[in-house]
Amino acid sequence: MSHRLDKAFERALAYLDQHLHEPIDLNVLADVAQLPQSHFEALFYALYHMSIDVYVELLKSLEAAHLLGFGKQVSLATIAAKLAYRDQQHFIESFTHSIGQTPEAFQQSPDWGNFFAKQQPLKSFQPDTSQQTQQCHLVEIISLDEHALVVMQHYGDPALLPLTVERFIKWRQQHGLSALSSRTFNLLHSTPPFTPKTQYRIDIAVSLNIDIQARLNTVDLQHCDISLKSLPEGRYATLRCFDDGNGYDNCLAAAIDYLYRDWLNANDVVLRDFPLFIEQFGIRHSKSTDQDSIHPTLTQSESQQPDPQQDSMPIIIYLPIV
Repeated sequence: MSHRLDKAFERALAYLDQHLHEPIDLNVLADVAQLPQSHFEALFYALYHMSIDVYVELLKSLEAAHLLGFGKQVSLATIAAKLAYRDQQHFIESFTHSIGQTPEAFQQSPDWGNFFAKQQPLKSFQPDTSQQTQQCHLVEIISLDEHALVVMQHYGDPALLPLTVERFIKWRQQHGLSALSSRTFNLLHSTPPFTPKTQYRIDIAVSLNIDIQARLNTVDLQHCDISLKSLPEGRYATLRCFDDGNGYDNCLAAAIDYLYRDWLNANDVVLRDFPLFIEQFGIRHSKSTDQDSIHPTLTQSESQQPDPQQDSMPIIIYLPIV
């Protein structure tokens, strides 16, 4: 891992160790690491193949195991409060999932062999370079002018995303946002592998020119759950993703992982605090039925035509950099 990222995650992991008895604030953690909050979770997952929540829960469960194993009289409620679990039931469920025994069973008859085995991921907790892809990805750094956007946000279960997409497509068609006047973007604020379904968030967006923006009524937009945003001017690392026969989800997940884990480390660039986003071309649907896919469904895109020599229409990934 690059020296800058190495130091960033050293600070973050040290902070987690020192504040394990407090609720974890992702914004504070990103500030400690001096990394943009909009990329922190994705970067952590790409490097360590473990979500921040899973990492913290494992740390808490191991400490709770020490308290239970050597304190036969300590109550579950006391441990839950000491380690900042939401409540006692949350502690029981988390501990059982992480350790493989219920807290009561561990306190009565701890399986120390299993306990020490559970510590192994933490003893070797370091960036996973064994899975670095050997595939050649062509990353191009470009500069973009600011782009005005009209956005519909999906917040909640990714399985319901197709319904949001359908609503947005109808609204777009009603307002004449055709291929000649707009481009299609998805702003990825979170991704299913490490985001609870209730907190999953993605912006479905199309670009606007001045004439179209002047015709839109702000009040009407709000009634349709539509808002105005913009893509900021600046530099972006871009990567084209094509369907490899296994669906766009697999390609997209691998490409984003490559950008965060491999390319970012090799180039040691500085990320801007704006979410990674993708631009889509044509109409395509995900082949994946896995709710943990990087992007369970893809939206309609009406934009500039892709390279006709390509066998499939691309998705372009944009990673904002300084």
